[in-house]
Amino acid sequence: MAWLTRALLLGLCAQIVIAKTSTSNKDAPQPAPVPNAEDGKNIAYEQIDKSQVIYTSNTTFSDPNSIPPTNGWWSSNICAQKTYCIYTNLGLGHGRGIVLLTKYADFQKIARLDQHLDQAEDRIEAFTTITITPAKAEATGAKGKEDRQREEEKPFSESFILSKGPGLTATIPLRRGKPLMSAAPVLLVHKDFFVDIWRKSERNKFLEKTVSFLPPATREAFDRQRTLYVLAPDQEERKIEQVLLASPFEIDLGSNSNSYTPFGQATLQTDHSKHYINYPSMFLFTHSCRPNIAFHIDGTLALRTTVARKVAPGEELSIAYIDPLLPRKERQDKPHGHPHPMSPSQELSTSASSAARLASLDRIRSQLRNHDSPPVPPETIEYFLKLYLEEGLESKMAEAYELAATNYNYLGKDDDRKAKKYAELAVQAARIEYGGDANEVVAMRIMAGDVRGHWSWGYKVRGKKVGGG
Repeated sequence: MAWLTRALLLGLCAQIVIAKTSTSNKDAPQPAPVPNAEDGKNIAYEQIDKSQVIYTSNTTFSDPNSIPPTNGWWSSNICAQKTYCIYTNLGLGHGRGIVLLTKYADFQKIARLDQHLDQAEDRIEAFTTITITPAKAEATGAKGKEDRQREEEKPFSESFILSKGPGLTATIPLRRGKPLMSAAPVLLVHKDFFVDIWRKSERNKFLEKTVSFLPPATREAFDRQRTLYVLAPDQEERKIEQVLLASPFEIDLGSNSNSYTPFGQATLQTDHSKHYINYPSMFLFTHSCRPNIAFHIDGTLALRTTVARKVAPGEELSIAYIDPLLPRKERQDKPHGHPHPMSPSQELSTSASSAARLASLDRIRSQLRNHDSPPVPPETIEYFLKLYLEEGLESKMAEAYELAATNYNYLGKDDDRKAKKYAELAVQAARIEYGGDANEVVAMRIMAGDVRGHWSWGYKVRGKKVGGG
């Protein structure tokens, strides 16, 4: 009888173990479906298999011990309000990795870019080769003929910027158009997450969970953005939300180009795929409404910075965290969230004369943009460009030169050198502001190659005698 009782108990235990195993396998995180670009199907709008996703509205997580794979895309099954979920790919960039907090449809768009994302990297592009004296070679222990003669010098160093805090200053002269550095993204967060998840505490928990999946070295680089500005023992480190809102970098996965939208720059889109995108190696650039560094986001989602005007050694390196073409009052009212406070003593835009220049610039720009307005005289075009330079807007010259070239061409002058000159300058400026493969570069290069064959030649004087003074 005893043996029968033991047999029954063993059978019951076996069923319990099987049931637990089955339940455990069912609840385990499932790999994210990776889009196949070759199947010809538009899977961006396929229905999500809701049985595989655990939705939360109070930041409770299905399995706090979940560990993403070291390669490939992975879905954590951690979601907020049935919409915003955490996805990872820790193998990108030779283990640099990236984490997303976004909608499923937007995750699919990003997953299709993984081969491009893998090409993005943190790299200093403006190294300068310098000659080493024998004394310096001996002091540094250089070995070999090449080492004793030359070495690469970093173009900037970390410094404390007066009234702003930690930043970057140039260590060598930098010319306009010099590529400075590029950076790879490590975090993308859908902008609507900050609207739809209205409890800040819940947002903080989701963001902390998202960043916790980053590889250790990448996480360390990310966290430096949170701790570098902690200057007092009782000062708390910055929240991840503060880090994201402090940055001007964002992308719209639904747009035709990867760029950024400065705070204050209007957009016509209401339904969007806009994301904050974070680059840990870029956070030391200080803000200026008249910056000396321009930046753009390329097709690999790498952020690329280029020198916008001549920079001397010891000069602060800055970018615009707010649209620099906005009127002064609007820029002052725009909270950009960056830890560097604006320094009025270093801003060219604080004077009444600057406000007057910006008003004139805006008025003339409206005339130049209007294809159906009366011809704008050369004196006004030259004055328009002068205003840009007086305002220190070298990081925004691409459109200015394009408008100058086009409006000179509208006049159909026998002397077409001005139109060609400004078309060529527009190409250079567009490469700085948008990248070498941007549409603006291609368009203005075509015009510079044949100004008289361009559609704009004599556009505003057709029907009249074209040419002459």
